[in-house]
Amino acid sequence: MKYSIFLRGLLALVVTMGALLLLDMENRQSAKKQKLIKIAIFKISSRIVLDETEKGLMGALTARGYIGGKNCIIEKFSAEGDLPTGNMIAQNIVSSNFDIVITISTPALQIMANANKNGQVMHVFCAVTDPYVSGVGISGSEPGQRPKHLLGIGSFQPVERAFEIAKQMNPGLKKVGTVWCMSETCSEACVKLARKKCKELGIELVEMSVESTTQVLETAMSLTMRGVQALWVGGDNVVESGIDQVVNAATRANIPLFTNNPYNIYGNTIFGLGAEYKEVGSIAGNLAADVLEGKPMNELGVKNVVPINLKVNPDALKNLKESWDISAFEK
Repeated sequence: MKYSIFLRGLLALVVTMGALLLLDMENRQSAKKQKLIKIAIFKISSRIVLDETEKGLMGALTARGYIGGKNCIIEKFSAEGDLPTGNMIAQNIVSSNFDIVITISTPALQIMANANKNGQVMHVFCAVTDPYVSGVGISGSEPGQRPKHLLGIGSFQPVERAFEIAKQMNPGLKKVGTVWCMSETCSEACVKLARKKCKELGIELVEMSVESTTQVLETAMSLTMRGVQALWVGGDNVVESGIDQVVNAATRANIPLFTNNPYNIYGNTIFGLGAEYKEVGSIAGNLAADVLEGKPMNELGVKNVVPINLKVNPDALKNLKESWDISAFEK
């Protein structure tokens, strides 16, 4: 009898311990489920190209089931063109235990990569002209040619094609002026291509540099007084932030502006040829989702992705002193 009671007690104890163990496992699993993924989105400034990229990025993340405030935490950061602010943002992202950071623009890539050299945070980048010359350790397109924690897509603006289009619109085009920031590797990459293409097309490229947006208007007007027949702006974050001033200078001189930005096509801006940045953002968003869902980063390379977008502005023809024919490029 005593032995039977002992067995029943032992059985009850085993059942109780088993139940407690099962409950503990369930609690641990629940805790794991409750740990939300933290995603940081960092852009260098708020302007239309980068904003469109962000829209595409957010759309892709939502479509893949990453909904901020519901099943993950998504925090957005913008340095508004201020590099010290950008450095503080990058340090904060590294120290705040984000699972992944997605950067938008070349300067944001560079700032974040510098703060994240040890790879504490997985890093996906986009809206970058030429990642291979950005100084962040990416030497080529293959998986082994980049830091293990750093992945993304380049979108090199179609600079050469822009000059070909300008020459087709005005076969007499011989002199083009450009304002660019020498401290930006993305801008330097575009200008180098422009120099080569202008030489092929028999165009003199007149260059003047700036260090900040406050210098853009004066510099652009200086170019117009040097007899340029058009102004061109490539992938330059500083000059793009002051694009109104370049448009103003072109309007005053009755010459066109053409750019590698398919947005902000107004005034004397005759055309913009670049990437469809919403699509660029969507590609980057899906890439980030792949990484979060366990796709090995060491299987992925850094490719150049440029979904072409051309916008032409017929209204610009009303204020030009030379004849430009856009008929072949109007949709």
